[in-house]
Amino acid sequence: MTRRCVSSPRGRENGVFPVFTLQGETLSGMLCERREGEVMPNDQVRTLFNAPNERRSVVAGIVQSGAGRGRIALTMACYTVWMVACCSGPAVAVQQEPGLGAEGAGLPAWMGPLAVMAVASLIIALWFKRTRKVPEGASWLMALASVMTLGSALHLVWALDRSLPLGADMALYVAMSVLVGIGAALFRVEIDRVFGWIGTQQTLYQGMIGTAVAIAVFVFCSSAGDSGQAPVALYGLALALPFASQALLRHVVRGFPRSRYFAHGKDVPLPFPATFVATSGVQGVAAGMLYMGLFLYGGGIVFGSVEILAGQLAAATLLLATLVFLRMDFNRLIYKVAFPFAAAGFVLLAAAPAFQTIGVMVLMAGFCYLDLVLWSLGACLMKNMGLPATWIASCPGAALFFGVVAGGLLAALLLDGRVLGQALVLGSFVACFLLAAALFLSSGSNLKYGWGTVQPGEGGPEMGELAGVARFSAIEHGLTQRESEVMVLLVRGKARRAICEELMVSPDTVKTHVRAVYRKFDVHSQQELIDYVVRERESLAPDDSERLLGT
Repeated sequence: MTRRCVSSPRGRENGVFPVFTLQGETLSGMLCERREGEVMPNDQVRTLFNAPNERRSVVAGIVQSGAGRGRIALTMACYTVWMVACCSGPAVAVQQEPGLGAEGAGLPAWMGPLAVMAVASLIIALWFKRTRKVPEGASWLMALASVMTLGSALHLVWALDRSLPLGADMALYVAMSVLVGIGAALFRVEIDRVFGWIGTQQTLYQGMIGTAVAIAVFVFCSSAGDSGQAPVALYGLALALPFASQALLRHVVRGFPRSRYFAHGKDVPLPFPATFVATSGVQGVAAGMLYMGLFLYGGGIVFGSVEILAGQLAAATLLLATLVFLRMDFNRLIYKVAFPFAAAGFVLLAAAPAFQTIGVMVLMAGFCYLDLVLWSLGACLMKNMGLPATWIASCPGAALFFGVVAGGLLAALLLDGRVLGQALVLGSFVACFLLAAALFLSSGSNLKYGWGTVQPGEGGPEMGELAGVARFSAIEHGLTQRESEVMVLLVRGKARRAICEELMVSPDTVKTHVRAVYRKFDVHSQQELIDYVVRERESLAPDDSERLLGT
């Protein structure tokens, strides 16, 4: 392979790959141009693993995120625990058996609330598309918390009183499902709104911290008595969590500019995030089959059990490791880590039924990992693509919950009356389904085209242009408007004097903005900044296989 070096005071915006060290010195004017389609030696290794300073930056970022924005993680933890509590409980009777009161053959307790969440999410998306209205204010959050608390109270009564006649039992369950499902769908939008404001990286950090806090709460509830009392502690705690979440969220939002925060994306076109929706639907179908399998054959493996908590902890640990040590984009995180991880769990269940606990742990790790990454993907589309939270939360949310319900009903139909050994064969088919979906949905152009929200030629960051990638990265790192302008000029190779002339500002002002850019990107020179943006362009560009196929 040949390389041609050129000297340029400004740099080039197409095909530029900086060489920034030579005998310990920085070369600001020497740039190397790569022929299209060629791969530099060790390119993939160099761009896959984080450098030591990047690893330290990630760890420091997580610590600072937890200390400075810990209320966001607590809000997410409260919401997660509340959802699990309201989706747990005894079987829902569909027919009454003599002498068993309302108990009898039925469906899992989570089926009703998730079905209502699916319908509510779809209605929210359609309503927003038509009206572009966003409810806001303390009174709105107070009303939402009241609905969620009433749903928790009805769930507590329904779960603990199993002596009601079948008709009364079903009426109570339906009322609980409606309140819980509507409250959960609406509050999910408010959490997504916060994530869209803080950005992709902070969402990943807060998601990991929130998962750890939720696990701690589940462990506390499980230790609050014997096994028969643990669900009661969880159900009782769910009564207080909605108002705790509302208070935390109000405190978080108080620091955001009200008009910009609630009006974000209200007036932009609403493209349908097709790939994001398809990914969420696939996840939902696979998760529904798993949850129905646990309901039919899981025994003591239920929400909040040791196996599921261990899987969630493994997911947070795995995500932390990938963020610290690897430079991963969403394609890799979703389709090359999370989907194969979940598929491996189904394979383990099918191939080694004696080790069911391990298989469930791997599966829960894969699904929890996928949840955290998809929360972050939604934040990316909201902050970097300018799309509204109501739309991005509701469309994939509807697909996810419809998928869970559909997967659960399909599994119940296929597994009806079958012994565990026969039922486990389904696991291998689900594994193949997940891997096939990962191959079909994975594309290097997903992020470039916003997971279906931007059509080729309509805009978005142009991956062949470093300035476009620089603007994309500037948004993600929280640069101000003037800092973004300075950064773009730096990436173009402009000297500071030229930046002063172009922006018509003083050298001291440019010096201040340059320092701020370097600090936020954790770099120490103009060449390191250019190198960072080049790596970003490589991660956003189509894969080599797609380039060869002309896609």
